[in-house]
Amino acid sequence: MAATPPRRFDAVLWDMDGVLVNVSGSYRRAIEETAEELTGKPTPAGAVQRFKDLGGYNNDWKLTAAIVAEAGVDVSYEAVITAFQKRYKGDNWDGLIAGEPAIIDGAKTLGALAEAGYAMALVTGRPDAEARWTLARFEWTKFFPVVIGMEAQDGKGKPDPFPLTKAMSLLATPVEPSRAVYVGDTGDDMIAARAAGMFAVGVVPPYIEFEGHAQRLRECGAHEVLRHPDEIVALVSRAA
Repeated sequence: MAATPPRRFDAVLWDMDGVLVNVSGSYRRAIEETAEELTGKPTPAGAVQRFKDLGGYNNDWKLTAAIVAEAGVDVSYEAVITAFQKRYKGDNWDGLIAGEPAIIDGAKTLGALAEAGYAMALVTGRPDAEARWTLARFEWTKFFPVVIGMEAQDGKGKPDPFPLTKAMSLLATPVEPSRAVYVGDTGDDMIAARAAGMFAVGVVPPYIEFEGHAQRLRECGAHEVLRHPDEIVALVSRAA
C-alpha cells in the first residue's frame, strides 16, 4: 500500500467578504449609497476598489468616510457609521446583509476541509455580530470555532498580522504559521498573511476583473491566486 503523502498544512483561516460571501450588492452598495447621501453627489465609479487597492481600508466605515472626505464634505465618523448601518444591517437584520449570496459551496468545501481534519478560523474586518449572524444564516458556524471580528483586533486590523496570529493561537491545537493558510481577497489580506508567516492565498471575487486583481494580489505577496474559493481543497491537499 502506498504511503500517505505528508500533509503540508494543518489549518485554513478565512476572510469573509469577497471570499465566502459576495458583498457587491451589500457592503459595496452600502458604501456607495451612504457616501452619496452624505455628500449629495454620486460616488465616483471605481472609488471603492481604488481605496481597497490603496491598502489600509479593510474597515468599510473608514472607507466610506474617506470617500466623503475626498468629496470635500465634513461629516462626523459617527454619522457615517449610523447612515451605513441603517442600510447594511437594517433595523432587525433586514438590511442589505440579509440578501448576500454565498460564493463558496460551504457544505462541500468547508465540510471537506473539516472532515480531513484541517482546523479553521474566520478572521474578518466585520463587526463580530455581523460575522456570526452571517455564519449562522448559511449554517457555517460549526466550521468556525474561532472567529476574530473587528472588536477582537485591538485596533490592529489587517494588514497588521495581529488578528491572524491571534486566531492561530486560539485554535484547539495551535499551529505553526508556516503550516497555516490564509484565504483573502485584498492586498491587505496577503500582506497580513505574509507578515504572520503564513501561506497567502488570494481569491479574486466574481465582481472584480480577474487578471488585474490577481496581479495586485501577487504583488502584495500571494503565494497562489484562485478564481474560486472552492479550489482551496485541491490546493491544500497537495503533498509538500
